[in-house]
Amino acid sequence: MTDERWLDEDAGPIVPAYLLTRGRTVPASEAIDLIAVIITSGGLTPPIGLGPEHLIILQKCTKPTRLVDVAAELNLPIGVVRVLVGDLHAQELVQVELPPPAPDAKVLLEVISGLKAL
Repeated sequence: MTDERWLDEDAGPIVPAYLLTRGRTVPASEAIDLIAVIITSGGLTPPIGLGPEHLIILQKCTKPTRLVDVAAELNLPIGVVRVLVGDLHAQELVQVELPPPAPDAKVLLEVISGLKAL
């Protein structure tokens, strides 16, 4: 078997996404919602030993950024970004603000009924 499938002439070597997380599929900390807001909470100098993707996430999240937007900007699968952000959250380098809980279905039905009554 040749190494041709792992090489792109324009981009260089292609690394499978699962290698970025060392095969992990579950975040190190709690599960992170797709629309959770991520913001860097560490100091100006990140700790030694972080991968380049971790550093890019820290750089992109200096302003509050949704997890899905981070994944889109990095052009990585959302599952991979969840694990990477989970690593950073476990090290207390980012804060994860969860979205507010969805309203009760009964409240939504009342709102719909009220709108129809208008």
